[in-house]
Amino acid sequence: MSSSLSFLATTASPFHHHHSRHPRKASRAPTHFSPSASGPSTNATNNKAFDNGGDKESILRLDRRNVLLGTLGGLCGAATLGRKNTAFAAPLQPPDLSKCQTANAGSEEDPLPVECCPPYTDNSKIVDYKFPSPSTPLRIRKPAHLLNADDLAKYKEAYRLMKALDPSDPWSFEQQARVHCQYCNGAYDQVGFDVPVNVHFNWIFEPWHRYYLHFHERILGKLIGDETLALPFWNWDSPDGMTIPSIFNDTKSPLYNEKRNQNNLTKVMDYHYSTQNYEDKYTEEELKLKNLYEMNTTYRESLPLPELFHGDPVRAGEEASIGKTMGRIEAIHNAGHSFVGMAKAPYRDMGNLASSGYDPLFYCHHSNVDRMWHIYRQMRGNKVDFNDNDWLKSSFVFYDENRQLVRVQVEDCLNPQKLRYTYQEVELPWADRNMIKKKLVKTKSGVKPRSTTSLVQVSEFGPDPRPLDSTIRALVQRPKKSRTKSEKDDEVEVLVIDGIELPPNGPISFEVYVAAPSGGDFVGPDLGESAGRFSKLPHTHIHKKGNAEKKKCSLKLGISKLLEEIDAEGSEKVVVSLVPKDGEVTIGGIHIDLIKTDWRA
Repeated sequence: MSSSLSFLATTASPFHHHHSRHPRKASRAPTHFSPSASGPSTNATNNKAFDNGGDKESILRLDRRNVLLGTLGGLCGAATLGRKNTAFAAPLQPPDLSKCQTANAGSEEDPLPVECCPPYTDNSKIVDYKFPSPSTPLRIRKPAHLLNADDLAKYKEAYRLMKALDPSDPWSFEQQARVHCQYCNGAYDQVGFDVPVNVHFNWIFEPWHRYYLHFHERILGKLIGDETLALPFWNWDSPDGMTIPSIFNDTKSPLYNEKRNQNNLTKVMDYHYSTQNYEDKYTEEELKLKNLYEMNTTYRESLPLPELFHGDPVRAGEEASIGKTMGRIEAIHNAGHSFVGMAKAPYRDMGNLASSGYDPLFYCHHSNVDRMWHIYRQMRGNKVDFNDNDWLKSSFVFYDENRQLVRVQVEDCLNPQKLRYTYQEVELPWADRNMIKKKLVKTKSGVKPRSTTSLVQVSEFGPDPRPLDSTIRALVQRPKKSRTKSEKDDEVEVLVIDGIELPPNGPISFEVYVAAPSGGDFVGPDLGESAGRFSKLPHTHIHKKGNAEKKKCSLKLGISKLLEEIDAEGSEKVVVSLVPKDGEVTIGGIHIDLIKTDWRA
């Protein structure tokens, strides 16, 4: 395959412990986006930006047709992507602002001093948002570690002014931070339902945060009278940007927050970071390569099925944390929160969803999360992620830069250029899977031979829930083995960990590995290939229902490509291993589904 974006090629994984039978040739240099021919232009080279394109074709510096035809069955050429419209329309609606309730967080013994409710309560003042004129200059979001002196000075001054405002002012840093708490920590119930509003753990995660950043960014620009001011992004998908940007470590800067883990200020972020039981077992170079491989896998397995990237649908009347699963990008995002936040309960500021908006780094972190969605959509040809009105028509309320309460809908934020911002062109070093693998095999964490000794016998998970207090290894039946390319284009093979019972307090995380049996019900002692992880931030709110109720959710991980890499396509069963990291968790069951996609070659 000639494409430089070779991360979708079938190659041996550097993180399973045996040789591939069919190694592939390494490809060219890392891929990066180039500006759209019809997109914005700037005088400075470092201001190059890529265009979301909307209905126009985005120009990527790669042969996208070859990339996708050679791997996922011509996904960009598909006419319809995502889920079809459902007969029952139940999009989420903005909450009733007059019914905000106490939503302090933390534990009952040590609640966070966070009051979520805003000073505005009049629903009659809400109007539909008037989007910026197409002639408005584009705000160009740049990597935080590459900001020039002029950009940094403006950025710091905007936050200085925001923090100097009266705390009751909706533009103030206090009120901006409260917005996140309102929508994730039980301050509001869904209109007409005794169910808390929650924009995490579901398909609303990306669009809600996109709007949140949009208005936050515009308020910052208004404060300094610069309509081109743009939030930078923490470029943690690039080796040069995987540490906390140094601009946030100046103790005299308005960007500084003392409630960060002081041990991690200059370390490389680990996509599998946990606050407890964390093993710092890799060199910086190994960890960077490990992160790149994880990002590569996230896109490779999620491109055919948006719910694997975004999370499960949540419709009016449904609670996000019950029976739902977060998207894979949210799990990586959670690791960033845990990495930055304080390491002990109640995990102040970035370490806790309720208080994370109190750290300026939060908005920089989420700028890159938003960029990840932007790239995801471009790789899918800018097609609609979910062709479902319950997603497209879901709406929210924000306070804009004109001191107006405005109503917005998901369908209007799919194209960032409609919001008049874009991202500076940077390389995507995670795009080239073969190159990453080639570098990893030179390290001690690279590919290892398959173990032929010390085989252990594994059994099925069983019908009863099991506490994840030590590693669980289970034999799981596949719906079908030896699937053809056409069948894989039609249906994604998805590993489902269900009935995950979560305690009300603290962070939760565990790792998931998949291996091929070595014969019958036996498997080698190594865990196999990393399939992903479950990661939940501290998210306890003192809601009217109390904290005692334990929630049950699920985890879905695409494994179609993974099974090819570990030579398990012909296996009737696979071995799934769950390794506990943070918190006390109970697992209800493990199974594999085939989920239909709306696209094929």
